[in-house]
Amino acid sequence: MDSGSNRNKIDFRWIERENIRPNPWNPNRMSPENAARLANEIHGCGIILPLVVRPLDGKFQIIDGEHRWQAASQIGLERLPCIVVEMDDQEARLKTIQLNRLRGEDDPELLARLLRELNVDLGLDQLSSRLPFDQLEIQQTIELLELKESEQSRKELEREMQELMKDRLFSVVVTEQEKIAIERAIFLAQSKATQPLRPGSALALLCEGSVSDRAVSKSGGI
Repeated sequence: MDSGSNRNKIDFRWIERENIRPNPWNPNRMSPENAARLANEIHGCGIILPLVVRPLDGKFQIIDGEHRWQAASQIGLERLPCIVVEMDDQEARLKTIQLNRLRGEDDPELLARLLRELNVDLGLDQLSSRLPFDQLEIQQTIELLELKESEQSRKELEREMQELMKDRLFSVVVTEQEKIAIERAIFLAQSKATQPLRPGSALALLCEGSVSDRAVSKSGGI
């Protein structure tokens, strides 16, 4: 580590639980349900995210990880992995807020996809016991994702059908002589127009004119 880029001395060590103390200013709270989930997870897998502590009065004060420390105390863990950082009171208070809040937020759609994948292997019971969501929250999140994907699929199918119908509408079999006659008619319509016309627009005008002429002829206007 480049010591010039960080003025704090940082060390990793295993510390006896009885030598670790919470700080008195931590604003972070956890529901009893999530506290129970955390305790169960630590009981099964141990603590994989070290606490952040600072030396203070011969002990170590928690900067980040009070809930992990409480869970470890509840299940009787004797030693906890800790990142030890030397800092003063002001820096310790700032770091408590920073480490609590500056961790980013979940992208709802990516979270839903991840929950759906995990649900296939683990099921709602195990997921809800290990994550800070109850079964209903997990199920509703997955259902909303599937509804969104279904709507996206429907719209994509509609677009494909529209493109297919458009191709079918203008895909007609003509002889070479008929093709020449159609192209000549389109060219004449474009040359007589007061503004530039695409070939498709010119053909549409010719069709409209033909329909109008037939209607007038049937009504006896000519």
